[in-house]
Amino acid sequence: MAAARVVAVAAVSSLLGLAAGCGTAAPAPAPRAAATTAMGLFVPSQQPGDVRGLARRLHITVQGLSAYTTGTSWSTIGHYVPPPTTLRLFLSVSMNPDGGRPAQVPAHLGVFRQLAGNLVRGGQADAIVRIGWEWSATFFPWGTQSTTPAQYVRAFRAIVTAMRAVSGARFRFDWCANSGSVPTNGSYAASYPGDAYVDYIGTDQYDDPGSSWVQDLDGTGGLASTAAFARAHHKAMSIPEWGLNGQDDPSFIDLMHGFIADPANHVAYDSYFSDDIAVNSDITLFPASEAAFVRDFHS
Repeated sequence: MAAARVVAVAAVSSLLGLAAGCGTAAPAPAPRAAATTAMGLFVPSQQPGDVRGLARRLHITVQGLSAYTTGTSWSTIGHYVPPPTTLRLFLSVSMNPDGGRPAQVPAHLGVFRQLAGNLVRGGQADAIVRIGWEWSATFFPWGTQSTTPAQYVRAFRAIVTAMRAVSGARFRFDWCANSGSVPTNGSYAASYPGDAYVDYIGTDQYDDPGSSWVQDLDGTGGLASTAAFARAHHKAMSIPEWGLNGQDDPSFIDLMHGFIADPANHVAYDSYFSDDIAVNSDITLFPASEAAFVRDFHS
């Protein structure tokens, strides 16, 4: 699965679950997601026209476009240029390239200053920047297999400091785990970069009939546990990636909508990952789920 993510230039979570997969009926949908929750979409092209096209099909107002830097080398991270759009960029930024490690970041901060300049010049001075996403898993070269919490924190802080120093930058930074992945190199909290370096505390959530919705909520990096951690740090939470996982499961859509729409969870933004390469989450391939999405999230 990790190889497919590289091909898709995307971050895909480990398999996670829902009540329907365990035979538990989903609750009735909650009211529509609050207007204060910014909704984004990921499509494989990462192009604004395709995002807006999917938004029209789903009858939603989309505010964000999810995109990813290419992590094949240090230089490709810095060479990313945002597409022209009025949508806000939700950008996942490789902490280090394939074959690299977070401990090497301090020697390559020019890459991140270059990236920040590209974003400012490209009209994305307010981009949400998700550095080293899904750090709690082992999918990426900044995962727990490649670093210590102290090294990850040092790298995260250095990147934030470098990008903030670029003239005109007004970025917001997201620290995002993978729902259900228990860090193998230390505690979840040990990898937190600190309130001064983080604006949103996020997690990525995908569907899996082998797990329960309670596990999705309360597990390490789960939805509810992330919301609680964010509240403890006086931050809003985010769900930068969520989606189906190879099956038509409208109850999962309903459950996710209910969580996002609940103001107690303070979800600042979310982004549905509509893709049939990295994971099979293309919402247009699952008619019952698409209908649930339209019903729940229409604007």
